[in-house]
Amino acid sequence: MGTGAKILVVDDNNDFRIIVSKMLSRLGNEVSSTDSAEDGLCVFFKSKFDIVLSDYEMPGMDGVAFACSVKKSSPRTPVVIMTGAGMETVFSRKSTAVDKVIS
Repeated sequence: MGTGAKILVVDDNNDFRIIVSKMLSRLGNEVSSTDSAEDGLCVFFKSKFDIVLSDYEMPGMDGVAFACSVKKSSPRTPVVIMTGAGMETVFSRKSTAVDKVIS
């Protein structure tokens, strides 16, 4: 077990999810990952996480809807959205559930 943060990574892109998860693990963090927001919520509700990283565009529930669900359960857990769509796209949703955007 790492001495760093407990992080949940949610992304439907398998290669990207694996790369991000491995990088964070090598930095000493304990990382869990899923390929959908729905599965991410199941994992999130079973454990406590220090931070959640999520893709924005995913089939089914998107990253902002996922962030809203996370914040309802755990308002202090930071949620970071990772996207190629651009920060403006995420922030145009006017959601306070997203703490940061990596674009």
